[in-house]
Amino acid sequence: MVVGQFEYGIMEAKGDRLGLKEALVRLNNLKTEGVIQDYAIGGGYAAMFYDIPMTTYDLDVLVILPSENDYHNLYEHFRKQGAKIEGVYIFIKDMPVQFFPNYISPLYNSAIEKANIVEFDNVSSKFVTVEYLIALYLTAFRDKDIIRMKSLIKKANGDLLVDIVKRFSDDQYPLYERYKEILAGKRAI
Repeated sequence: MVVGQFEYGIMEAKGDRLGLKEALVRLNNLKTEGVIQDYAIGGGYAAMFYDIPMTTYDLDVLVILPSENDYHNLYEHFRKQGAKIEGVYIFIKDMPVQFFPNYISPLYNSAIEKANIVEFDNVSSKFVTVEYLIALYLTAFRDKDIIRMKSLIKKANGDLLVDIVKRFSDDQYPLYERYKEILAGKRAI
């Protein structure tokens, strides 16, 4: 079931120019070809889907891969096709794409599993829900993520968000504590 349309508006200048449509088509092909098992868009493009005006350098893609070896195989797949690769970025057309494998955190698996199906320029793709996007931003917890979270929280289902951040909070990533800091205004930028 498609839950939304990713309209041009915010994306018109940046997304189309850099090749968002081509990147989404390629991601769907990677899934069909079995190179990845599944994926969901996160980061800045997901924030733009939820009407948060912003700029972003790259397309962040959470992917389900069975192992670290499969992650290396993903890069090798693109290398064999002659794709430009710079550091962690694989370029699809002119779009720098960064892949985040699911084995990094159980949060990634859940974010992909619960992602929304979205249409962009007649291409179906998956975008993380606003609640999971906030949880991912709480993991990184950079100043720019905190700014984005403050806008996104207004669009989130509060009970679901609290459930997610409590469930994936741990000693390394105290998501719930960070979330409470944001709500209390204790984390100023």
